[in-house]
Amino acid sequence: MRVNKKEARLLEEAIDQWQKDDLLDRPKADELRQSISSYRNEFDSVAFYATIAAVSCALLAFGALVLDEKWIERLRKLFAFSEIFIGFLFGGVAALLTWIARRRKRKYAYASLANESFTVLVALTLGISVAYFTRSFQPTYYYYGIGIFIAALLYGFLAVYLSSKILWTCMLLALISSWATQTYAWSAAPAHSYFLGMNYPLRMALFGALMVFLSLLAQQQPSTKRYFNLSWYASWIFLLLSALFLSVSGNLSYDVWSAIKQGKLFMWAIAYTLVLIGILVYAIKKKDDTLRDIIIVFFLLNIYTRYFEYFWDHTNKGLFFALLALSFWLIGKKAEQLRKRLSE
Repeated sequence: MRVNKKEARLLEEAIDQWQKDDLLDRPKADELRQSISSYRNEFDSVAFYATIAAVSCALLAFGALVLDEKWIERLRKLFAFSEIFIGFLFGGVAALLTWIARRRKRKYAYASLANESFTVLVALTLGISVAYFTRSFQPTYYYYGIGIFIAALLYGFLAVYLSSKILWTCMLLALISSWATQTYAWSAAPAHSYFLGMNYPLRMALFGALMVFLSLLAQQQPSTKRYFNLSWYASWIFLLLSALFLSVSGNLSYDVWSAIKQGKLFMWAIAYTLVLIGILVYAIKKKDDTLRDIIIVFFLLNIYTRYFEYFWDHTNKGLFFALLALSFWLIGKKAEQLRKRLSE
């Protein structure tokens, strides 16, 4: 059966639900999934790339107007506006844009890409509003991370209200930024290396583990269940990336790390590898193919990271990159063989 991508997604969700309800056994469900082939028509492609272009231009315009030209600051000083007034002003704009976005979703429900891209304006104006509110209460930025956390809560609420994955993604990014910013502010000056005895990679890895746990809780709530996959895989990627940096640096400050030999951190690399193996076993046991593929990618990153760590200074550079080229070629060859085997 050849259907468009939306219809294919609907059919696959129906098959998954029937399999969970024991209306279909696994072989029959797999057979039905393989019988579905999807396509993207030309109008879908145009709409998709136009949406990407619109979002990219909106972000560039925001950067050029707000970050580079600082026109908000110029207007504020010209008319003697207070920072809290600017916060209220952009808060009102964000509320207006939220109302328009909600109305658009009801009136033009078919224009999902256009409606989703419109929420970028909501995210940007809300971010400006929270930033100016925070600056008005704490000019030293000591509690700036708390302001970002409040923005994350607002992004999460609006994501549910507007059914927007872009706003949910903004919430995840704001949560990470708030933790990084606030722990930096609360860590010991002047180096700001440690917070509660943890360096940056360690505390970010622990926060990634917390995000994974919160993703499981979000799956159980009807209002946030639709964002489970986004939260689940984004949290795992953040956790594994933070843990990869931790395996390289250990729980050391930069000054200490740069003064020791990398071989002294070998146990951190072993621990990271064991964690990857454990998560891979979990993914296979739960039949989570996406998480399994993510772990495989991080296995490769882990291997190449160790390669650079232990052999970069002791290997001829030509031979070094020749071995890298050979390894990538072997990976590509095996991937093609696997793809052929699956297609057959």
